[in-house]
Amino acid sequence: MKKTVSVFLIAAFLVSLTGCESLKNAFKRKENAPPMIAASNPTLEQITSAINRNSQMIRNFTAENASVYVPGVVIPLQSRIIFERPKRLRIQGAASSLSGKEFDFGSNDTLFWFWMRRLQGEMYYCRHDQFAVCPVRNAVPIEPDWLIDALGIAEFKPTDRHTGPLPAADGNWEIVSECQMPSGQFTKRTIVDSKIGWVLRQEMYSPQNELVARSVATDLRYDRSTGIYYPKRIEVQCQGADGAITIDLGAPVFNAAQPIPQATFDMPAFDAYRAIDLCSPDFLRSRGNVMPLSSSEPAALFVPVVPLPDAPLSGVPQVPPVSQAVIETVIR
Repeated sequence: MKKTVSVFLIAAFLVSLTGCESLKNAFKRKENAPPMIAASNPTLEQITSAINRNSQMIRNFTAENASVYVPGVVIPLQSRIIFERPKRLRIQGAASSLSGKEFDFGSNDTLFWFWMRRLQGEMYYCRHDQFAVCPVRNAVPIEPDWLIDALGIAEFKPTDRHTGPLPAADGNWEIVSECQMPSGQFTKRTIVDSKIGWVLRQEMYSPQNELVARSVATDLRYDRSTGIYYPKRIEVQCQGADGAITIDLGAPVFNAAQPIPQATFDMPAFDAYRAIDLCSPDFLRSRGNVMPLSSSEPAALFVPVVPLPDAPLSGVPQVPPVSQAVIETVIR
């Protein structure tokens, strides 16, 4: 059962993926990107507005040559990623261009799904509105929507309570957000680069103050044609997962002029694979969870959830300020 949960963690993470770029367009020159935040001593409003503005500029993207590094897999999985706001996503991948499809993850306005060849006859899906109150969430104690923030489209929601900026030990800024979720109030700690204004690191803490998810964004890129900042490489680890997942985002094409066909985001069917609703009573009962979906009591977990190693935001691994990292300027 642990393998199923680990697969689900990977899928929930990927279903929330956003922000990428591919190397089919050569980098013609390198130069420092203009800062997202001009003020040397910005207010909380200036920082959050700049980050939100950058995220809101990303309406859609297509990444033809992304790579997914999964724990225990030696070679990266070659992936094709298509995203459209607010929840539409399709990720398909294979071990090589010559091998058959290995996974298919996706999301539309109603539901998300994930399929992997090794699941042997089962494909899983769940409605977004049901997942918010479903006991299966206890196996992934983090909102899929938050993972969108973690993977390149960070947003500070007006419904959350934000404090800061506070000085971080590495010279960057820290913003603390109190986020109300169906399972209680979570706390998100965000490290923002003090030179550029880009989100470098995010950590989410449960109502019990356990570190349940973290993400680190590196290799910041700036797309001059659209004015969009995005991280090329992101590492994410969720509570209960068997290690971190790394996405090399390649070089996506942002905000295509032609609309993406909506059939792209229809849940597929696979021969010899049965579609299973993660929030159906039959599925929960078969996994040892017989609680009704409407119950507010803590649900039995599929496997024990192991907290991530807790560490202060200023601890290892250190994320250098963007001014010390390579910033690629893409000229199309």
